[in-house]
Amino acid sequence: MQEESFGRASFLFLVGGLALGLIALAGCGSASVSDPDPPPAGAGSISGTVFDHSTGQPVGAAAVLLEQRDAGGIDRVAKSTTTAPDGSFIAGNLPTGKYDVVIAASVTSDSGATVTYATTITFGVPTTTALDRIPLVPEYGDSMPNGSPVDIGAGATVTTAGASGVPVPAEIKLSALQSAAPENELPAQLTIPTFAGSTPEVTTATSTSCPAGAACANYKLFVPASDPVTGTYSPAGTNYTLPGQEQEVVYLVEGKAFVAGSAGTSDCMPPTQIAGPAVPRGTLAWHITNLAFAGCQ
Repeated sequence: MQEESFGRASFLFLVGGLALGLIALAGCGSASVSDPDPPPAGAGSISGTVFDHSTGQPVGAAAVLLEQRDAGGIDRVAKSTTTAPDGSFIAGNLPTGKYDVVIAASVTSDSGATVTYATTITFGVPTTTALDRIPLVPEYGDSMPNGSPVDIGAGATVTTAGASGVPVPAEIKLSALQSAAPENELPAQLTIPTFAGSTPEVTTATSTSCPAGAACANYKLFVPASDPVTGTYSPAGTNYTLPGQEQEVVYLVEGKAFVAGSAGTSDCMPPTQIAGPAVPRGTLAWHITNLAFAGCQ
């Protein structure tokens, strides 16, 4: 089956398709997201094998997130895992249902070159599914395989303050969000894995570098400098669409505030803030993703 070249192209990988027989790339560091809330236990599982679209090699140490949409239209992480050196993964103990499978990686080859892949999203995957071959495409396309992640938290500060304008420390969980649309559906915001060096959880503290009347912290979120590769699951074979290189690459940053030292008690009013857009590529203005929480306890 012929595959089309990078850029608004699509290609078909049959579930239960070709086997991989090549050497896996070695991971340069684990990807990271804020720890998901433990999902209810179930008996279902979703598995698959991840490979480099440009070389055909399996990709080890890729971050795999299984997500489900909340009432606000944002995909939340229900379970996370990573791929083995042969590119395989399995996520078990899943309640019956459909999940969006979100995969990203930044790896270093034996030659020392770093390859960062665009996030690949497979929408609507039922439990008990074996996805088999899932493509990861280098963030700048097959013809430019080498590239590093971008920090969408660069220069950004989180501040937390009490209702009376005094500094109040708080724990902040941070997520990178990117928009993508399932086939024939409206776009949703999905949680994107972040790479080594990211700080998806920070605690604000008083400092001379903080704005007056606030505690503060800096953060980093390293992500692919690309729009996602997307496909909607079909038992006959999933068709994946590659992003065009001319497209704007836009992220949002979500912060959720919790009482410092608590076991996940929400804090501040409101407890959730979204900042952006951060624009790694394109002509839109990049807004520094500062987050300012008030009314904290």
